[in-house]
Formats: sequence, structure tokens, C-alpha cells
Amino acid sequence: MSSRSVLDIYNSMATKFSKNQYTPALAAAELASLIITYVAGMGIAIFKMPLLGAPITAHIYAAAFDVIFAIALYGSSTRAGNLPLRILSVLDIFSVLGAAFMGLFFFGGFSTPTYALGMGTGFIFTIVFTSAILFYSLRR
Repeated sequence: MSSRSVLDIYNSMATKFSKNQYTPALAAAELASLIITYVAGMGIAIFKMPLLGAPITAHIYAAAFDVIFAIALYGSSTRAGNLPLRILSVLDIFSVLGAAFMGLFFFGGFSTPTYALGMGTGFIFTIVFTSAILFYSLRR
């Protein structure tokens, strides 16, 4: 592969991810952060790790970045002036905050399955809405 083709690939990716005020790039970053959140959370749940150390720290920081990316997605979709993207972004924010709220109760001492189910449901909705934002913004 020549250097010209690598530059063309970079330019085409930059063009795709800069659509709608960089909404696809933010959605891809949120999806990457959600993967980290999932891996750290499942590491705690499956391997019954204590709520201290690297897994819980990674889970908390990745969840914080999920909220930041969700709010940034709303800002970029608002600047783009695209109503469907704005609606999806608001739903994304609600699902991230719902998962975070349930996670606070679950990891805060109320370790009942209801809070774990709420955290998981919010996570699934966040994946769905963020993926919808990514694909919709790439197509428009």
C-alpha cells in the first residue's frame, strides 16, 4: 500500500467522522467507552472481584466518560440542527443516567437484582441509542 492510499483512507475517514458536527466520532468514542464499562463491570460480576482496585476504578471512570460523551453528543447534534439526532441524543442521555443511577444504588450497598437489572437495561438502551446515532449520522 502506498503512502498516497493511506492518506486517502485517512481523508475519507476524517470526512465521514466529521459529519453533523463530529457526531459520528463522538458516538464511536462513546461506544468504545461503553465496551470498557462492560468489560470492567463483567470482571467484577463474573469473577466476584472486590469493589476496590482496577476493575471498579475502570468501571467508574468509563461510566463517567459515557455521561460526558452522551452530553457532548447532544451538543453536537444540537449544533448540527438535526431533530432526529437530537431526540436520539436525549434518549441516550436518559439511558446513561438511568444506568448510572441504578449503579450507584447497586454498588452503594443495595445489592439487589432489581438495581443490577436496571443498570443492565440502561446499558443496553445506551448501546442501542448510541449505535443508532452513529449509523444515522453517517448516513445523513
